[in-house]
Amino acid sequence: MPLGLTLARGDWESRWFATTSSATFPKGALVNLSTTHLLVEWASDDSSFLGIALSHSTASTPIGGLGNSVQVAIPAPNCTAFADLGTGFTTSLLSIGQRVTFEKDGNYNSFVTRGAASRFSNVAHVAGPIQTSYASRIEVGFVTELLTFYSSSSLTL
Repeated sequence: MPLGLTLARGDWESRWFATTSSATFPKGALVNLSTTHLLVEWASDDSSFLGIALSHSTASTPIGGLGNSVQVAIPAPNCTAFADLGTGFTTSLLSIGQRVTFEKDGNYNSFVTRGAASRFSNVAHVAGPIQTSYASRIEVGFVTELLTFYSSSSLTL
């Protein structure tokens, strides 16, 4: 059973972002901002990301002036998270430091997969070992130059 991305180590920041009911994603999904600055699920062709949703978008909370909002954990440098490994994806395909990206399975956009052809889609790197106690999970760090919140791109908040 997928658990989505879950916070592991580091000093994560937390912010509330407005969303719409048409953007449905579960807790633990990697999220980004749309062109209208509403919270949406990250897409594999996005060149940046915002953070990890801390609740389902369908359980958004009315926040004064923002409308329906979801709290997002934003990774600062040196933050890590645990991510799911898909079935049939062997750990021998991964090594510490390797750049990886995420793929969607069902409603969970949190499954680690090997790096994409575009370096901009490789938003994370392998930071630690597989967790075998409950589910196949691996610790990942984030490529901070691709963060919407901290980047020097035109998307910076």
